[in-house]
Amino acid sequence: MIKSFELSSIEAKSYLKGENPPTEIRIDTNSTVTEIRAIDGKQAFIDFRFTANYYGLGIISMEGTLIWEGDVSRLEKEWKNNHKLPDDSVTEIHSVIVNSCIIESVIISKEIRLPPPIPLPVQMQAQKPKPPDGMDYH
Repeated sequence: MIKSFELSSIEAKSYLKGENPPTEIRIDTNSTVTEIRAIDGKQAFIDFRFTANYYGLGIISMEGTLIWEGDVSRLEKEWKNNHKLPDDSVTEIHSVIVNSCIIESVIISKEIRLPPPIPLPVQMQAQKPKPPDGMDYH
């Protein structure tokens, strides 16, 4: 279980110079665990890096630490032996990292004139229902 989340570094760069971004942009987001340190037998610090790469248009990257609570000896063993997180913890840890950093990235992207790193919902115009055969809606 995640007990706390803290960002320690934010870097954002836009390579657009007074121009509007293209309408189609490839944006990849990635979260990486960089280090795990035990606090005690029940909690560990997990350092991470998050990146939103705008391929040639810019980049947003963040680093931080979260405190995770659970089976720390198993977490450390898996990390030291395989440089991986245990299967039952990986989704929880990366979900918190990505969800928290995406929110920050949306705000930052606006400041540096890049689109948000998430797909925006498409607004569809409501269509009139088609009347049954032989009827007309007027």
